[in-house]
Amino acid sequence: MSAILELRGVHKSFRGADGNLIEVIRVKQFALGTGEQTALVGQSGSGKSTLLNLIAGILLPDEGEILVNSTNPTQLSEAARDRFRAANIGYVFQSFNLLQGFTALENVLLGQMFGGGNGGTDRAVQLLNNVGLGHRLHHKPRALSVGEQQRVAIARALVNAPTLVLADEPTGSLDSKNGTAVLELLRRVCTEGKHTLLLVTHDPHVMERFEKVVRLEDLQ
Repeated sequence: MSAILELRGVHKSFRGADGNLIEVIRVKQFALGTGEQTALVGQSGSGKSTLLNLIAGILLPDEGEILVNSTNPTQLSEAARDRFRAANIGYVFQSFNLLQGFTALENVLLGQMFGGGNGGTDRAVQLLNNVGLGHRLHHKPRALSVGEQQRVAIARALVNAPTLVLADEPTGSLDSKNGTAVLELLRRVCTEGKHTLLLVTHDPHVMERFEKVVRLEDLQ
């Protein structure tokens, strides 16, 4: 199985209010293969979101190497890194990060535009149909339930057919029923699209739905 994601000797620290450096991430080695679905677990504040942002190239490591599809995004310029992320990585946020002035369809199309625009409106509509929102294409976020908003965010994350999907506590803002439905939906569409999925959580009910569970502290 080829590696879609590889981390080697990755360290990240932030400077605290007292001026001292606080190490947040230390990962010796970690890899994910094509189509794998993995839950990365750890307590709140343990650095899970920081690690996802490092993988996505939103943050840069102090040391170490991060490879996505054999490319090290940290060696790219900021503009090239943004283009690489849009084309290769889908990111599902806990807080959805939808643009409130745009419809569900327009939010997905905007994600497509940043990734090169492949597939056009037909692909965006197909994905929204796949997540059960074919009847809500022209509704803006405020007219959608929280569960429906997260479904739009999933469609947006997948619109450029990324090899790697990162999900940051995607059920954290949802009630139990919606959380279960969204989690199963995310896993299903990643399976169908053969996307590699790395999902971070501290929820034991989410962990138990994954065959592969990795604890952040075990990567140090």
